[in-house]
Amino acid sequence: MNLRPYWQYYKDCFLFIAGFAIVVGLFLGTLWSFVLFITLGPLVGYVGFTAVNSQQFYFYYNVGITKRKLIKCSFLINLMLGVPIYLVLHGIIFILFGDLTIT
Repeated sequence: MNLRPYWQYYKDCFLFIAGFAIVVGLFLGTLWSFVLFITLGPLVGYVGFTAVNSQQFYFYYNVGITKRKLIKCSFLINLMLGVPIYLVLHGIIFILFGDLTIT
């Protein structure tokens, strides 16, 4: 199985996913940003990709990849990349600013 088309799709969607996570992080905090990055990020990336590059789906159809497969793979890549990135960012924020919980 060739993973290059999946990775290319994820790279094209990543700006939409990251932008969504940053905006959510500004309003709701890092934990919600992480949760929504992992769960809703692939759908936001799909919507953004469809709005900007909808003609490019023909390439994926010719390779034999459906939209559902692209979203599933995007979700898995998000999960594999998101957990370590979140842990590192959360650690850096904790080191720089301390505990940010409001009691």
